[in-house]
Amino acid sequence: MEDCLYWNESPKMVVLKCIGANNFYLEKVVMPSEIFGFRAPIDAKVEIWQMAVNGQLLSVRGDVRDFLSKARAPLPNPMVA
Repeated sequence: MEDCLYWNESPKMVVLKCIGANNFYLEKVVMPSEIFGFRAPIDAKVEIWQMAVNGQLLSVRGDVRDFLSKARAPLPNPMVA
């Protein structure tokens, strides 16, 4: 499990969904300007859904690596020699 952070910089609340192996699932409403810390498997996927007039709108889809806590050193990029 990895330490992750998400900062909702938008003026609207969003729903963060994190889905990983072995039935890992996390869903959290994150209010405007809120910083949400969470732990998730390194291979999990993260989605950020914004509230819209007609329901939810997917605004961001990424890997947990995109949300790793800045306190941790970045993972080496195997594509860089």
